[in-house]
Amino acid sequence: MPLSWASPLFVALTFISAITCTPVTPGYKRQLSNSIVTGADTRDENGNPFLRLEVRDMQANYPDQWNLYLLGLDQLHVTEQGDPYSYYGLAGIHGKPYQVWLDAPGLSHKIGSSGYCPHSMALFLGWHRPYLALFEQNLHANIQKIAENAPADQLDRYRWAAYSFRMPYWDWAQGEQSGTVPGFFMTPTTVVATPEGRSIEIWNPLYKYEFKPVPSAGAFSGKWPNINHTIRWPASNNPWEESRNSEFAASFIGLRRSIQDQTAIAFRRGTLNGFWEALEMVHGWVHGVIGGGYASGYGGEGHMWPLEYSSYEPLFWLHHTNVDRLFALYQRQNPSAFLQPSNVGSSGNVFVDDNTVVDGNTPLLPFRRSPGSFWTTNEAMDWRLFGYDYPETQSTDTVSAQATVALLYSGSVRSRIASGQSGGTGKHFTQGTEETIYTDWVINTAAAPLDLPPTFVVQFSFLGDFSSDPVTDVGMWSVLMPMEHNKAKRSIREAEKRPERATAADMTMRGTVSLTSSLLDQIDARKLQSLDEQDVVPFLRERLTWKIYSASPNPDNTLSSQLTDYLRATAQNFQPQAWTPFMSVWLAKLHEFLVMPVRRSSTVMMLLRTLR
Repeated sequence: MPLSWASPLFVALTFISAITCTPVTPGYKRQLSNSIVTGADTRDENGNPFLRLEVRDMQANYPDQWNLYLLGLDQLHVTEQGDPYSYYGLAGIHGKPYQVWLDAPGLSHKIGSSGYCPHSMALFLGWHRPYLALFEQNLHANIQKIAENAPADQLDRYRWAAYSFRMPYWDWAQGEQSGTVPGFFMTPTTVVATPEGRSIEIWNPLYKYEFKPVPSAGAFSGKWPNINHTIRWPASNNPWEESRNSEFAASFIGLRRSIQDQTAIAFRRGTLNGFWEALEMVHGWVHGVIGGGYASGYGGEGHMWPLEYSSYEPLFWLHHTNVDRLFALYQRQNPSAFLQPSNVGSSGNVFVDDNTVVDGNTPLLPFRRSPGSFWTTNEAMDWRLFGYDYPETQSTDTVSAQATVALLYSGSVRSRIASGQSGGTGKHFTQGTEETIYTDWVINTAAAPLDLPPTFVVQFSFLGDFSSDPVTDVGMWSVLMPMEHNKAKRSIREAEKRPERATAADMTMRGTVSLTSSLLDQIDARKLQSLDEQDVVPFLRERLTWKIYSASPNPDNTLSSQLTDYLRATAQNFQPQAWTPFMSVWLAKLHEFLVMPVRRSSTVMMLLRTLR
């Protein structure tokens, strides 16, 4: 029987419904001095921060740090939930229960109905950096204490492993080079070597988190007060369903190429604002890959999919650490990048009101830099201030960063064409150019937040030759927001008569979906001649379709049919950008260079609605 390293295992868990939320007890009030976010504060002999490692690298090559990581994470898991620095307390900053963390202020009219996490707004990357640093700071402190249990002849060894520890990331963005989902994510128990020299089996802290107790209705809502541990890919939304990690693994295999291509799109963005928009979308895909609940016919939602519960999923932290790593790589590639002012529209949270402008100087609550101030994106741009670095960002050389991005994240299209795959390179290069530029097709999307559900997925697919043939999914646009976000405003909006057209100013949510890999597949299958416009446009007019998924894994036929009917009814030939009542969808034909850095020689914009 596996044991919790930090406490005895409770064989049976009891649902307690009388507790509305887990209070912060006076004994846990390590207040302002300890709430300063510094990250892990150790450095090497030259004053350099230690590296965050890829999780498989840590597991295979740094066994002492790996064992300390699992033991330290287990310690966080079993720390009493009333402690604001417990796993529950730190995870709860992100979403539900919507409580003020320690004494960080919030907007009085939003406390209790909104969380701190900024999604679908420009603070997304900046906010998560000190959040991860706070988690790492507390995990690192736990690990220091655990290392002290080593016997005298092993104490220096374990002290060094603990001293140099930084939490790992899971690199999901390299396509096939990312491999499969690590097996140690999906096993309920694991064997660890303790500093005392014992080998013990414990509940795997990367597999699930157990609520002790589970918050009741009021703190959590819907099915979630009835589920006492995090789950992945449940067969339905019934609260008794267990995780189906085989679906998690299969989903990642199915999406890893698209994830790589979308990451490549993010790195091609010329501004930090464009980068965060593109990266947030692909980050949302990984939420769905881990949690489930976004795809038709595959069951219910796991904790990782709804934003208000996602941070309780143990893989949330490895996932977001990789997001932060990609952010750091983009900064190395674009050292002058900065966050431009941006209106959040209706995507405000507990510390940012709706329809306000945020920028690099907006305070990132609840993360204190000092007793009297909070971190800002501008102050958090240097990640090394938080005591960590990544293997690929140690050099400040821009060319080195560009080479790393080209090697790891240039996308599957560039490598397939450059290597002569997909029917020969000649069919894919732009006519009238040297064989260094190829045609890259993407779908650009935009939507007015109040006209669509808070969380939704637009799934783009190619139809088969016959009505009985299965469709081929080619990409999706996903937006994640808490399901109750702006509930009152949405109700008012739904009660009003929809305008014939939303304005461009309303369209504050944007996305980009790469089509080129899927078009190359069609060339391989001899269903498409080339990537040239005269071949692609008729093909898309005949084959491209889409469905919208909202609060359930079944398509929202009302939204899908209304959108499709509108696009078909108003189809005109290649007009400039125009808006539908719900969202804007248009096609971009980009000329991309095979060799990084990526540059665009020309852009031709065509409304996707003209393809109907």
